[in-house]
Amino acid sequence: MTRVTHLAKPKWSAASPKESFPMTQILSDPQKLNLLFSALAVVVGLIIYWVWRPELFKLHPFSERAFEFWLLRWISAAIAWGFVAASTDKRFVLAAVDLGTILGLGFVIAMWKGESFDSRPAHTNLLLLYGLLLSWNFVMNPIIGSTAVWVSPSMSASLIVIGLMAATMVVRCRSQAVMFVLVSVGYLFLLMPTYSAVFGVSGPHSALLVQWLGFAKIFYAGLFYTLFPSGVKEFDPIAMPRFSLSNDRLWKSLSWAGITAGGVVLTQLVLWIVKVVAHMAGGNNLG
Repeated sequence: MTRVTHLAKPKWSAASPKESFPMTQILSDPQKLNLLFSALAVVVGLIIYWVWRPELFKLHPFSERAFEFWLLRWISAAIAWGFVAASTDKRFVLAAVDLGTILGLGFVIAMWKGESFDSRPAHTNLLLLYGLLLSWNFVMNPIIGSTAVWVSPSMSASLIVIGLMAATMVVRCRSQAVMFVLVSVGYLFLLMPTYSAVFGVSGPHSALLVQWLGFAKIFYAGLFYTLFPSGVKEFDPIAMPRFSLSNDRLWKSLSWAGITAGGVVLTQLVLWIVKVVAHMAGGNNLG
């Protein structure tokens, strides 16, 4: 049984008597830091969902469904980091991470469909996609081990979903979402190496990058809550330009194939850029 790689404290985090305080220990521990800020994002989301109850949820039910997907995504993130902190089997950690990715895709579908969103086919398709990722996870890990090939589908799916989430926010919130897009890009550049660090696969990784990811969660989730749902301005289904293909299924298949291939390429590009930047900054300890 393979367990997650233990992440040491960043080198610049020197030991001191103050580290006896629980909060100081959490802030200096990359795993607990990510767990804390994921849980904080959940708490804020629950306050909005249960206490504030925006009027937009009643006027446009798809926005409530999208927010539910967003909230569940952070719950799965908190569970995943709880597994990491407890040194749980890597396969269960990846299963929780993949669940968050699929929930993020649910957010994209709800936002993309707008007023025409139908939860039944959406839930079925999301369940099938999660089943594919789950099958790859538990079937391939015993065969090829905790390698880059094993974790790459999850990394690519995560990159694609976060990119699509940023794109839908721009369409729905217009210029107000530009900062969210920029933060999403920075978030991705920290998230991709975190896969390497947590699962112990080849690639650029460092406890410091994982710690930065924890702080990035505050900006990422905080910006979202300032935009959604109050900043949503468009409610009709998002129309995609199409080429003159008579077969609609063929068009959808080609679109998803192109997105998947692009996600794989972009994932490797992000990892390469992180490694180059880290090397130029003197971070030779990045693998």
